[in-house]
Amino acid sequence: MKTKKIELSNLVKILPFAVLCIVTGIINPVFFSISNLIDLARSISFLLIVSVGVTYVLLGASLDLSIGSVMGLGGAICGLCLVNQVPIPLAIGAGLLVSGLVGMLNALLIVNLQIPALIATLGTMYIARGVVNVLTKGEPYYPLPDAFKALGQGTLAGIPYSVFLALVIVAVSHFIIKKTSYGRSLMAVGGNKEASRLSGINVKRILFTAHVYVAVLAGFVGVILASRLSSAQPNSGDGWEMTAVAAVIIGGTSMYGGYGSVLGTILGCAMMEVLSNAMVLLHVSVYWQKIAIGIIMIAAVGMDTFRLRKMSGNV
Repeated sequence: MKTKKIELSNLVKILPFAVLCIVTGIINPVFFSISNLIDLARSISFLLIVSVGVTYVLLGASLDLSIGSVMGLGGAICGLCLVNQVPIPLAIGAGLLVSGLVGMLNALLIVNLQIPALIATLGTMYIARGVVNVLTKGEPYYPLPDAFKALGQGTLAGIPYSVFLALVIVAVSHFIIKKTSYGRSLMAVGGNKEASRLSGINVKRILFTAHVYVAVLAGFVGVILASRLSSAQPNSGDGWEMTAVAAVIIGGTSMYGGYGSVLGTILGCAMMEVLSNAMVLLHVSVYWQKIAIGIIMIAAVGMDTFRLRKMSGNV
């Protein structure tokens, strides 16, 4: 029944999404041009990859505000390796490894030391960004090998590689949530940690892996962005944590845990990126874009809170 409710809520959200696309296309036909749709698909895929990891963390009733800085760190480590002639696979692996270590640190602070997720990941957000600034000294790493640039710039049948990568990650992540004992345990932990522990679920292991997963995915997006921009930028990923969390909540995943889906996250990411793209095409100031995202996030959290209160009978 809960799954059907999630799917129904996502269907309801498709209507305003469709209206936004149609209105934007009428005002500025460039919106439906092939080049713009390809660019839009690419930007959605970047956000979607990291948002899938955020979905896992929120389903477990936790939080990660360090993902933007981890994106920058993953890209910086990869770029540093590449400019020093490290083979591409090893450079990418180094970026993912360091990102995963940040995820492990987050998990250690939150799961083992019982530090609130908000405080722990806020701290590691500053630490990771500080490490990026120390390594890069505020300058981008370039030039990067042409073979590496293909990861973020290459296409297959006109569709960016990142879109295919995002679809694979979504498919695997959705399968894990819906069809495996780990996915069921993650949902249970998000719903009630103490009841899950008493039923034999290893709560610490579940949350630990969720935090590592989101960090690795964030680092992977940082690597792809470095490839896309042909350089590892020190400010890469700045502000992405709020965008990703907003996209996941808009997609129907509860910030209180135990409720949501990876498929809903697709819709949330699409809505966020289409809104941003539409405002650019309609010549809306970037400052108003941030205001719009903030309003949408508050509204999404408000609706999530109201839903939770209604389910508990407090409304």
